[in-house]
Amino acid sequence: MRRRRPRWWPPITSRRSRARLAKRMAEIGAVAGAGPTQAFRDRLRDELMLAARAAEPVSAPAPLPPDPPARRRHHQHAVLPRLAVLGTAIVVTVTALVTYRSVPGDPLYPLKRVAESALLELSADEVARAEGKLRAAQERAAEVAALLGIPDRVNLVDQTLDDMEESTRSAVCTLKRVDAEHPEKRTDLRRFAENQHRRMTSILPRMDEKTQRQVSGYLSYIESLAEPDDAAEPSGAAGPSGATP
Repeated sequence: MRRRRPRWWPPITSRRSRARLAKRMAEIGAVAGAGPTQAFRDRLRDELMLAARAAEPVSAPAPLPPDPPARRRHHQHAVLPRLAVLGTAIVVTVTALVTYRSVPGDPLYPLKRVAESALLELSADEVARAEGKLRAAQERAAEVAALLGIPDRVNLVDQTLDDMEESTRSAVCTLKRVDAEHPEKRTDLRRFAENQHRRMTSILPRMDEKTQRQVSGYLSYIESLAEPDDAAEPSGAAGPSGATP
């Protein structure tokens, strides 16, 4: 005997009933005007797109890509040798200036004298070597003037004067020996003697009595170099022509 279903059960429970309901709903949805209108769909699409764009974060401009590490290393390797060369050149230049201005008693003064000797040895000929010795004598005179202003180095003046006189005599001896081949050097020698005489005379009052006697002998020697060429020639060269036959 078949049971009766409770009244609260859903009225449709069979598979056939559900199929008929689905078919009916599909037919109802296919009726014109049953779904949303095209305008509604367009408006909804526009609103959704605007909302999506507004929700997107504002992207900052992308930073520039860094240089490749290999390239940076190559640049550093290229710069370091240049900096080393520049630093060496600066040190050499400063050292050369300090050495050139050094006077007896300074730490770099021996280097200055060694450089002078090397330049003299590298001279092209004996005339160029003699000219270098004259320049060295002028440098010794400047050093004497500087030493007279340093109380604790006055004892170095005598040796510097000896070096000055030795350079002068050696150069003059060479230039006189080649006088016939280089007569134009007479003018250079007279100019040297005049300048050297003027410089030593200006610092003579600052010296003690012993040093003054030493300098006086040097001044007497270079005074003869400053005389004109015809000063040593005899004035009676026309004597034989004036003799009575």
